[in-house]
Amino acid sequence: MKSLEDLLALNVTRDHQALVCISLPPNIHSSGYWRNSKVDDESPFSTSHPLNVKKLSSATLSVLEEQMALAFFLTQFLHLALRCFGIPVFVTQMLAGIILGPGMLGSIWPGYEKVMYDIVSQDVMGTLTVLGYCMFLFLMGVKMDIGIVLRTGRRALYTGAGSLLVPLCIGLFTLGTRGVFLNWELEQNDLQALALAVVTNAQTSFTVIACLLGDLKLLTSELGRLALSSSIVCDILGLSLRTFTKLVMSTGKEGGFFRNTIAVLGYILVVYFGARPAMYWIIRQTPKGQPVHNGYLLIILIGVLCSALFSFYFNQYLFFGPFVLGLAVPEGPPLGSSLVKCYDFMVSDILLPLFVTSNVWLMNPKDIKFKGKFAIPSLVLLIVSTISKFGGSLLTALYCDMPLMDALGLALIMCCKGVVDLGSLSTVTKDMPLNEEIYAINVLGILMIACVVSLLLKHFNISSKKYGGYEQRNVACLKPNSELRILACIHKQNNISAVINFLDACCPTKESPISLYVLHLIEMFGQAAPIFISHRMQTKTLSNCSYSEDMLLSFLQFERDFSEAVTVQPFTAISPAKSMHEDTCTLALDRATSLIILPFHRHWTLDGSIKSDDRAIRSLNISVLERAPCSVGILINRGPLRQLALEKNSSSEAVQYKVALIFLGGEDDREALALTLRMAADPSISLTVFYLTTSRDCEATNWDRIVDLQSLREYREGYVHACGSAFYVEKIAKNGPETVAILRSILNEYDLFVVGRRKHWESPQTSGLDEWSEFPELGIIGDMLASDDFWCRSSIFVVQQQQTT
Repeated sequence: MKSLEDLLALNVTRDHQALVCISLPPNIHSSGYWRNSKVDDESPFSTSHPLNVKKLSSATLSVLEEQMALAFFLTQFLHLALRCFGIPVFVTQMLAGIILGPGMLGSIWPGYEKVMYDIVSQDVMGTLTVLGYCMFLFLMGVKMDIGIVLRTGRRALYTGAGSLLVPLCIGLFTLGTRGVFLNWELEQNDLQALALAVVTNAQTSFTVIACLLGDLKLLTSELGRLALSSSIVCDILGLSLRTFTKLVMSTGKEGGFFRNTIAVLGYILVVYFGARPAMYWIIRQTPKGQPVHNGYLLIILIGVLCSALFSFYFNQYLFFGPFVLGLAVPEGPPLGSSLVKCYDFMVSDILLPLFVTSNVWLMNPKDIKFKGKFAIPSLVLLIVSTISKFGGSLLTALYCDMPLMDALGLALIMCCKGVVDLGSLSTVTKDMPLNEEIYAINVLGILMIACVVSLLLKHFNISSKKYGGYEQRNVACLKPNSELRILACIHKQNNISAVINFLDACCPTKESPISLYVLHLIEMFGQAAPIFISHRMQTKTLSNCSYSEDMLLSFLQFERDFSEAVTVQPFTAISPAKSMHEDTCTLALDRATSLIILPFHRHWTLDGSIKSDDRAIRSLNISVLERAPCSVGILINRGPLRQLALEKNSSSEAVQYKVALIFLGGEDDREALALTLRMAADPSISLTVFYLTTSRDCEATNWDRIVDLQSLREYREGYVHACGSAFYVEKIAKNGPETVAILRSILNEYDLFVVGRRKHWESPQTSGLDEWSEFPELGIIGDMLASDDFWCRSSIFVVQQQQTT
C-alpha cells in the first residue's frame, strides 16, 4: 500500500498553463543537510540538501524556513541601508521581493526558480501569508473608529469621495473610449481585468494613510486629522464598491446575486446586533485597569477565521468578513488594545512583511513588453488614475477653502499606496487571473508611488517650524494684574494635586485671574486615529482611564473654589506618545497661553526612592521645550505640597508656604522672577529671591546684565520694602562648588524652588557643574536640586522663557 499518491496538478500562471507532477500529502521534514552527503558536495541543489529539486515535496518546512529567512534578512538589510534616505519600510519589503523574484536571483541562480516558485512551496507560503493578511485586516478594522464617518465634516467628506470617484470615473472613461482615441485591441476578459486594476488604483486605505502620517509625525496635526477622516470615507466607499462588484460578478453562478446579497446583509446585521453587543459584554466583564481574559481573545480569533470562511463560501473577497468583524470591536482599551497587543507583533512584524515580499517576488519586470497589447493600456490607466486622483483630491480641498500648500499636502497623502493596495491587487489576481504585464506594471506603480509620495511629504514637512513664536507670549511681558493663561498637562493621577497646588500658589484673584487649560494626555493604543476632545463642548465625559473622571472633577472643583478668579477648560488628547507634543503646542498656540506646565517624568515615594520613571514623558517634555510657542515650566513634585486653600482658612495671617527663587541672570531667570511676583501678592506665601553673583560691586557690562539688575531693583523697591513676606538675599558664588554649598545650606528651608533653565548660558557660578548634569532639560541648577544626591524634599519648578524666532 503506497504512502504517497502521485497526482497531476495544474500549475496555472497568468498567461499559460503547465502540468507538473507532485506528491500528496508532502512530507514536512527533509532528511537533513549532512545525511548521505559527501564532504565536497556543497551544492544547495544536491540530492541531500533540503532544497533538492527532486525531493522538494518531502521538505516543505525546510523550503518555507529558507524562504522566510531570505525575505527577512534581505528586508532588514535594505531597510538599514535605505532608511537614512527616508525610504519607508514597505518599499524595502517590495524591493526584497523584486530581488528574490525571477527577474534577478531567478535569472542568475540555476535551479533557484524551480525551488522558490514550485506549486507546493507557493501553496504553503500563500496559506500562511493570506492568514496573516486576514488578521491584519481584522486589526485594521479594530483600530478604525467608524464613528468618524458620521462626525466627519464637509472637507473630509468631499475629499474622501473625490479621491475615489474622480480617478474611478476618469479611468473607466479612458478604458471605455479605447477604440476611439487610443485604438486598443482588447477582449472582454482583458477589459474586465483592466477595470479591476482601475478600481484598485482608485482606492485609498485608512491604514496606509495612518502609517504614513505616523512616520511623518503628522498624525495629530490638523492636516493629519483631515487626511485620516478623508481616508476613512474613501475606504468605506471603496469597500462598498468592491463588495457590490463582487456580488454583480456572481450573477449567473450557482446561488446567484440575490443569495449572496442576502448573505452579506445578514452577516452585517449579525455582526452589528450580535457581535458588537457581545464585545461590550466582554468589556463589562473586565475589571478597570485589568487586561481582557485570554479566553475571550481566543474566541474572537475563532470568529475571525469563521468570518473568512463566510467570505469564501458566499463569493466575497477574503478580507470582507474579518474587516467587518474588526469594525464591530470598540477601539481602544480594554478590548481593542488587548487584541492589538496580543496579535499585532506576529501579524505586522512577521506575517505581513512576508505577505508583501511573497506577492512581489511572483512578479518579473522582464515580463513587461511595450510592444504587446497590455503594457501600454496598463501604464496609461495607471498614470491617468494617479493624476486624476491627485487632481480630484486637490480640487475638492481647494473648493472647501483650504490653503494651497495644505491642499497639495492633502492630495499627496491621499495618493499614497501601501500594503492594502498590494493586497487588493493580489486578491483581484486570484479572483480573475491578470496578465503578467498588467500585474507587473501595477506592482511597480505601487512601489514608485509609495516611494515618491513619502519622500515628497518628508521634504515639505514643516511641522517643527509651525509653532515658532513671532509674538511675545510669556509671563514677563504681561501687564500687572492681567489675565494669565496657563496650559497644564496631566499624565497620571499624581500629577493632579501637584499642579493644583502650584496653581494655588500663583495667587489667582478676581483682579489677577488665571485662565487654565487642562490637557489630559493619554497614549493611543489599539486604535489608529487620534482623538482630541473638549469636555466643555460635550455632555458625556470620556473615561478611558480610571483617573480621567478624577482629573475633570478635581479641576472643576478648583474652579469653583476660586470663583471669578479661575476659569478651567478641560481637554483630552489620545495620541501616540511621539506625537503628544503636537497636541500640546497646537493647543497652546490656539489659546494664546503664556505658560505651559509639564510634569516631570520621574516620581518619588515619601522615603525618596524612585517610584516611576517614564522615558516617554521625558521625550515629550524635551520636544515641547524645543517647539513651544510660549514659556514652559517643568514641575518636579518632590516635596509635600500642602493644600494651601485649607491652610489659609486655618490661619490667614501666618506664613504657610515658603518659596525661593534662585537668580543668576538671563531671560529664563527673569521669567521665573515675573512668575514668582504673582505669588508674592499672597500674604500667606513667603518669597525669597537669592541673587548669586561673583562680586557685590560687579558692573553691568552688557544689555542682559542691565536688565537683570533693573528687574532686581524693581523687586526690592516694589515688594521687599512694601511687603513683609518678600525678601532679597545676595550671596557671592565665584565658582560651581560655592554655588553647591549655598544651595545645600538652604535646601530644607523652603517648600518650592523656582529656577530658570538657562540653556546655553554660561556663568562662573555654574562652571564645571554641567559635566554632572543628568537631565539637561532642567538646566544646571534645576538638575542639581532634583538629583538624588541632594536629597531635596522641596518641589522644584524650572522655567524656560519663550524662544522667539
